[in-house]
Amino acid sequence: MENKKWDYAPVIEKMTDEQLKQRIQDAMDFEIENQIRRIPYLGGKEIAVEFSYPELIARCPMTGIRDLYKVRLKFIPGEFTAELKSLKLYFWGYETLPISHEHVIAKIFQDFSLMIQPEKLAIQLLVAERGEFVTTIETGDKELLKFSRSEKAESFGR
Repeated sequence: MENKKWDYAPVIEKMTDEQLKQRIQDAMDFEIENQIRRIPYLGGKEIAVEFSYPELIARCPMTGIRDLYKVRLKFIPGEFTAELKSLKLYFWGYETLPISHEHVIAKIFQDFSLMIQPEKLAIQLLVAERGEFVTTIETGDKELLKFSRSEKAESFGR
């Protein structure tokens, strides 16, 4: 599905539920070109690794308007950890992908779990304010959802 051309509805009301369901499925099945590279973790001791990425961009699945996110991952490595440059390039792969907030986090969780195979994983997605809504989405291990930096430190400046 690389280089897929996505069609958009000019307004949200023009897309049917069935069209939207198919769009979501296509986005979830879409293979991001730059995969997350795993590197061996040989530290032996259980550690928690926390990554914060400030500018993940995806597209509204209906209109194609850009959505801006901050993504925070916290995990306990098993045999592998993530190589940061590949993680950044993986996030860049979302820039043209039409996918809703809830599915962005689900796809990242799915892909990261598959590639890195962490012992535990938690992800938080901070969504830039849209229509006066402030949205935060979390998934994964509840204990790991306590991040080192406050959500305010990761805010979009308001």
